[in-house]
Amino acid sequence: MHRLALTFYSVLKMPISDIIYCAIEAERVGFEYVSLAESFYRDASVLSSSIASNRRRIKLGSSIYPISTRSPFQIAMVTGTLNELSNGRIGFIGLGIGYKARIEQYFGLKLAKPITKMKEYTEIIKGLLSGEEFFSYKGKFFNFQDFPKLVPEVLNIPILFGSSGDKMLKLAGKIADGVILNSIGTEEYFKYAISVIHDAAKKANRDTKQLEVASSTIFSVADKREDAIDAARHDVLFYTLYPELDPVIEKTPYVQRVAKIREANAQGESKKALSLVTDDMVEDLAIVGSAKECRDKINKLYDYGITLPVVRVSVKPFKDDLRKEAFLRAIEALKN
Repeated sequence: MHRLALTFYSVLKMPISDIIYCAIEAERVGFEYVSLAESFYRDASVLSSSIASNRRRIKLGSSIYPISTRSPFQIAMVTGTLNELSNGRIGFIGLGIGYKARIEQYFGLKLAKPITKMKEYTEIIKGLLSGEEFFSYKGKFFNFQDFPKLVPEVLNIPILFGSSGDKMLKLAGKIADGVILNSIGTEEYFKYAISVIHDAAKKANRDTKQLEVASSTIFSVADKREDAIDAARHDVLFYTLYPELDPVIEKTPYVQRVAKIREANAQGESKKALSLVTDDMVEDLAIVGSAKECRDKINKLYDYGITLPVVRVSVKPFKDDLRKEAFLRAIEALKN
């Protein structure tokens, strides 16, 4: 098996002691990264610091920090602090816009000019981690003078954009160090997204070989194929409900079905919506099956051009205190 990251996503309701135990196991079997997400439940930086304190080798990433709910100053300070705490094990900073409905409903914030804001965030974070004595910036969203030296020397930590749409993929190709594609995908979409990123990078005279193309991927392993599919079905439903994933859905045969799924969910018919997520959809959009089948599907991601699969374990059907076992099955299935 090649390079792998294991993600603990923000809405994961699972005891923190179990998360740390799974991070220990991931390090033991050869995962390169543990990546923490943040949206509205757990704080990614706090959890990262706990994992960093309990591990000595595995690198840490974020997939992702929504830029609407954290300032670039916070992200830069967290990165510098965690890098020192972990003895230099911060592997990448994942930044994303976040889901519009969630940001507006839960935080009362409006998303405006996301491309411009992402560009400024990236430039500011890189500037703050440059080791300069004072850093100033003038933009449309941020305008400040002489931010004091934040880190003793330059921290060249890759910044990856969490994205599905063309505009953000193009911006990533121009100014970021790569991307983290969202949690559902097909061969056609992966190849298309990579072509968009690489074309933008070439126009900016950048080396495409230096770009990380990570992809979060729903992962469900079980002895019985139907059990693996049933567990992942909930996560496929979760992502198909968000219009931000339309660039992926549009390159599948499921456009009309997804419209029906969203209609049922909007009418409060959650069971009907779940039932409309068919087995073939789950198998196309996620990685499911036996340990061997899942390993084979992960290997196909590398063939498509994905450089770092970010494994998102499906645990929805399990009680909180039983979710550790689902993670451990996934970790064991992917050990190097």
